[in-house]
Amino acid sequence: MGKKIKTIGEALRDIRKIKGMTQNEIVTKKLTRSSIAKIETNKVNPSYTTITTFANQLGVSLEEVLYFQNNYSVSKKERLIYEFRNLRISSYENPINDLIREMNVYLNEQYDIQIAELKAVLEASVIFTSTDDINQSREKVNFIWERLERQDEWFYFDILLLSNIIYVFENDILIDISKKIMKEMEKFTFTVSSRRLKMSLVLNLGLFLKFANKMDLAIEFIETGIDLAKQNEDLVIEYLAYYRKAEYLLYRGNYEEANKIYNKSVEFYKFIENEIMLNDITKDWLNYRMKLELD
Repeated sequence: MGKKIKTIGEALRDIRKIKGMTQNEIVTKKLTRSSIAKIETNKVNPSYTTITTFANQLGVSLEEVLYFQNNYSVSKKERLIYEFRNLRISSYENPINDLIREMNVYLNEQYDIQIAELKAVLEASVIFTSTDDINQSREKVNFIWERLERQDEWFYFDILLLSNIIYVFENDILIDISKKIMKEMEKFTFTVSSRRLKMSLVLNLGLFLKFANKMDLAIEFIETGIDLAKQNEDLVIEYLAYYRKAEYLLYRGNYEEANKIYNKSVEFYKFIENEIMLNDITKDWLNYRMKLELD
């Protein structure tokens, strides 16, 4: 059996002891010695404000307290959301399909709207990449947009969804909606994954503009994706963005430079032994050359 999950009071007490602090050392005007003792012995149920004050006095974040409380583990739902956020931008075979299967198992045990929406996003992504059928992909995720367009503002999870389903919008409003999403992201500038989310959005936008035959508009977002990948020190995504730039150069007729950048991306994925990304870009490259009637 796993370790027993602590109460919030027990977690705060244990963190205080680990840090070698006494109850008197964390007393404030709003957090008395008596209140601390009652919280740590589960005699009161502290409010959010009190817990935050307690954590601040200990020099830890509320998120860290909750993680410690759960014995440095997360719930199955949180793990699924984490895996969704950290999927490399690849819609072929195992990575996404494995996660869809895990989400199906979870949803069979208990229904959860967030997991159901993430699963729909993944399924739509597979359809879009494997068939280029944008209408079928839209049908899969339309229920998400129907919910979001009724909201006056979007929260982080909403933006996570939108950054992955921007193809639900018609081509003539796609860029305007994307810019609105980018503006909404500014509220979360100081969160850990804000830049990663923005990186995902601009690269997805570049990809969908490619499928919409608007490559001249795509390059701006591809270049932004390269810059964000560098800021995130994410070489896997940086070289994916380079590959997308190679596609643009191929479209523009700059074949020599296009092949040079494409080969650089191929060599990188070979070097790190990332077969999934390697297969993705080599397959896409052949398909795109055929579309441009170069082969």
